[in-house]
Amino acid sequence: MSSDRVYDWLAYHARYNADSPACVDLGTGRRFTYAQINERSTRLATGLAAEQGVGKGDRVAIIAANSTDFYELMFACWKLGALFVPLNWRLHPVEIGELLSHGEPKAVFCDEEYAPLAEGWNEGALLIRREGGDSDYERLIADHQPEAVMPALTGDDLNCLLYTSGTTGRPKGVMYNYRMVHNTLLCGALHAGLSRDSVSLTYAPLFHTAGLNAAGTSLFHYGGCVNVMPRWDARKCLGYLTDAEMGITHCIGVPTHYLMMSELPEFESADFPALACLGVGSAPASMQLLRTWEAKGVALAQSYGLTECFSVTMTPPHRAREMLGSAGHAMMHVEVQVGNDEGLELPRGEVGEIQLRGPGVTPGYWRDPELTAASRVNGWFRTGDAARMDDEGTLTIVDRIKDMFISGGENIYPVEIENVVVRMPAVSMVGVIGVPDPKWGEVGMALVLARKGMRVTEEEVLEQCRANLARYKIPRQVKIVNELPISPQGKLLKTELRRLYGEQE
Repeated sequence: MSSDRVYDWLAYHARYNADSPACVDLGTGRRFTYAQINERSTRLATGLAAEQGVGKGDRVAIIAANSTDFYELMFACWKLGALFVPLNWRLHPVEIGELLSHGEPKAVFCDEEYAPLAEGWNEGALLIRREGGDSDYERLIADHQPEAVMPALTGDDLNCLLYTSGTTGRPKGVMYNYRMVHNTLLCGALHAGLSRDSVSLTYAPLFHTAGLNAAGTSLFHYGGCVNVMPRWDARKCLGYLTDAEMGITHCIGVPTHYLMMSELPEFESADFPALACLGVGSAPASMQLLRTWEAKGVALAQSYGLTECFSVTMTPPHRAREMLGSAGHAMMHVEVQVGNDEGLELPRGEVGEIQLRGPGVTPGYWRDPELTAASRVNGWFRTGDAARMDDEGTLTIVDRIKDMFISGGENIYPVEIENVVVRMPAVSMVGVIGVPDPKWGEVGMALVLARKGMRVTEEEVLEQCRANLARYKIPRQVKIVNELPISPQGKLLKTELRRLYGEQE
């Protein structure tokens, strides 16, 4: 797609499908047709250019709860050739400050409740309010005409930065270009059946690739309708999925979401009248959970993807029951191999690293050429995840090569927590691992070794974490230990930590 021009999806549908429903903000009840969202987005783009100087290649950030404003702002950025940068409102102000310094946005939009997160940003944040009116966001829309026109763009042009934590502990901005977006929307139609008649429900955070891309961004291309929940709520979500009038056809979540819905008393009598594809990803789903939903006549379609390449593998909805427990086979337009450290494919059935190549793979990391180069081997992108592939090409996730663990769908990198705890004067060394949890999949456990002659308590460690980390990163357990397993090279042996403590409750 590198030589293909990028076109304005909203402008197309506003012309030919003007009155078709485009999106519904379930937090406020606001509903927009394609004509309405295109006008609002274009007015917003005009205002961003006129008042904030936003143009091609600039960045615009947002720190807010899910709403249709996310998509309006994203398309406004695209109409200017700018990059949309959604940030995680769960982060600590110190962490948000690091991302703003790294991304250097021309404008930052915040919900009122999250405005303190951006207080250190020297340009000041523009406020959003869910009800509309009396806000910087709505004023930009009201005060400007829909005059912005998308510049000439190709598949190589960047359109988004999605920040994901890295094993180095420094900000890792995954660059998205229009070729990646085009690949995702093709896979959405080919493998999940997205079309103009589709109605999706989005409740995963829109600062994550699954929330933003799965049956979200792509559906605007096809002219379908996207329903946006402000925050996850198990009872409300189950109610929407079973509402025949809403007619939800597509949805994706993490195993924890489906577990919480299945534990509600309403689940026993629930019926899902319109569902065509209910996807599950981000973390492995247990066979028990898959069978619980299968007993309701709903086969959870497991998939595998990551921020750097969203569309990788998927179990086809019509084969989800027979492929329970696997991550499916490769989607079209992506090559998947299980390879070794040299990027050479391993024999089928052997465990190795999932490696990818194709138009859906990120061109790299924002302002980090070293990390970009390290992520490639022999022409393949290295995911850091381990799996095996059978003779039919079905992928089964075995483990994560990296030390990252997933808690409630959130990627947690131990090094970020370790870097905070080891700053304590009384701490000599710390190792953080993920341990099993029946609700969240995994939670963090910190094993802390005090300096000789000094003392540190579990509560002091937790206080240090609370002062410097997002809440979901704070370990659920802290153990003060007398020694930690160290290799002859002086490295902390995480495998030994997991063996010693990984199964403890």
